[in-house]
Order: sequence, then C-alpha cells, then structure tokens
Amino acid sequence: MERSDSFCTSRVSKNPLDSSRGEVKSDPEQTPIETPAAWLRWERSDRVLSGVRFADENLAVAEREMAADTPAYHTVCFLCQSAAEKYLKGYLIAQGWELEKTHDLVALLTRCADYEERFASLREGGAVLNEYIIAGRYPGDVAYEAIGEEEAEEAVAIVRRIAEAVQSELEL
Repeated sequence: MERSDSFCTSRVSKNPLDSSRGEVKSDPEQTPIETPAAWLRWERSDRVLSGVRFADENLAVAEREMAADTPAYHTVCFLCQSAAEKYLKGYLIAQGWELEKTHDLVALLTRCADYEERFASLREGGAVLNEYIIAGRYPGDVAYEAIGEEEAEEAVAIVRRIAEAVQSELEL
C-alpha cells in the first residue's frame, strides 16, 4: 500500500493557537505540515482551545465568586479543580495525548512533566486541588467547615499558576 503524503502539502501558521483563544492565527509566513504528528497536533487545536476556554470560564467564575459578599468557598474550590483539570488536559491534547477520563491532577501534572519539567513543581498544588473534586462531588468526605476563605484563596492561586504554565507553554 502506497503511503499518502497529502498532509505534507497542507500549510499552517507556525502556531495555530492564537492568543484570542478562538481563532486560528493567520501568519503570512506559512509553514508546511511535515509529519503526521504535526498534522494531528494541528487538528487537535480546536479541542485544545475549547478546553482552555472552559478552564478560563471556570476560573473567572471562581474569581467572581471570591469577590461576592458571601462567597461559596466550596464551589470556588470545586471550580478551581475543574479549571486546572481542563487546562492540563488541553496541554496534554496539544502534545498528542488521547483524552482519558480522570480527575487526578497529580497524574495529569506528572504526564505534563514528561513534556515540560516545569509542571513537576506544580504537583503539590495539584494534590491540594484533588481534595476538592471529592468534596464537591461527595458531601461528607470533607467537613463543610474545613473549606473556608483561606482554602479558596489557595485554590485560586494554584489554578492561576497552572493556567500560567499551560498558557505559556502553548504560547496563548
């Protein structure tokens, strides 16, 4: 069977992920897609951008809730875990990872660190956020009083660090 090289004739910008997070960057200096892996990465850009947009939205809602008169700290922490998960899955999909159903941020950060070492330093924060996926889904596993303003502020700070790392690595 003869190999088709049709992917080699496609042309894309050097970075298909635009900082506007919704459009493909148009670059007058087009670069040919030279490998099947590069083509797959290009095809995944929509899924990556979609994941990052959802993550941005989760983080924005958490930040708005923190500014409320009576913030729902449990919800803030749950949203921060969710945002971090979406950021990390978006990064991994951009690297060619096939989406898996997991909520374990430490495992996702470990996979991210296989591509970029800076993610390894974020695992401790991932472990903190992992507690909130349980607390948000299974009441009674974490005492209601155990999640307050300090924990919510920490959760927001952690997801901001994860967001910064992902956005920097993906050049968003």
